[in-house]
Order: sequence, then structure tokens, then C-alpha cells
Amino acid sequence: MASAIFGFVGVLLGSLTTSILTIYKERLASRHETMIRDQQYERDRQATRDDFQRESIQALQTAVSDVIKAAYEELDRVLAELRESGSWPARQWETPTAKGWSESVLQLQLSAARVLDEGLRDLAHEIQRIAGEAIWAPDLSAAKRHSRRLEPLHVRFNDTANRIFTSLF
Repeated sequence: MASAIFGFVGVLLGSLTTSILTIYKERLASRHETMIRDQQYERDRQATRDDFQRESIQALQTAVSDVIKAAYEELDRVLAELRESGSWPARQWETPTAKGWSESVLQLQLSAARVLDEGLRDLAHEIQRIAGEAIWAPDLSAAKRHSRRLEPLHVRFNDTANRIFTSLF
């Protein structure tokens, strides 16, 4: 009878041990699956953020180029007028808005709001400011001085965008 009781206790202890180990193993597996799911969620979230930033930076690059293009077109128009009349036609409040200027500035501001990198946004706004100063210049020498600053600033802007793109891939 003692061997039957010891056998029964052995079976109970074996069942209890197996049950405890099975529960422990399932909890570990569950934690591992949760951790893997959380990591995948974070990777997906980061990939979505990176995609959004790439698209936003590309839109900002286009907007910056459009602002520069509008400024150059206006400067070309004013230079043609200078050649014809012999005097610099300084812009006044009543002067019609430069062709494409308002739309390009609004697009730049909208695109800049979506870009997370403050340095890139600042460069875009600096380009906008200098382009505006070039087309609102009171004389030819001021227009030249401002427009000469646009290209190096545009190169700096694109170099900064390139560095950000590199980090997003």
C-alpha cells in the first residue's frame, strides 16, 4: 500500500511539475510574441514616418524651386523693362504680383509645415525671404546682390535634404 501511495504522490508531483512548466513556457512564449508584435509595430510606424518625411521633403524641394523660378522670371521681366526704359522699375504695393509667386510661396509654407527638420524648414524660409528681397529690390545692384545669394543657399538646402534622405533609408 505504501508503494501505491508513493506512486500516486509521484504521479501528482509529476503532473503538477509538468503543468507548472507548461504554464511557464506558455507565458514566456506569449511575452515573446507580444515583444515581437510591439517591435514590428514600431518598425511599421517608423517606416510610415520616414515615407511621410521623404514625400514632404520632396514637396518642399519642389516648392523651393518654384519660388526661385518665380523670382527669376520676375527679375527677367524687370530686366527686360530696364533695357527698354533705361530705368529700374522698383516694385510698389500696386505692382501686380510676380507671376507664380503667390502660389509658390503658399506651397512652400504648406510643405515646410510637414517637414520635421527645423534646419531644412529654416533654409526654405530663408530662400523665400531672399527671393522676395530680390524681386522687391529698389535698384539693380540690390537685386543682383540678393539673387546671387539664392543659388548657394539652394545648394545648401539640397545638401541638407540629401543628408536627411540618407537617414530615412
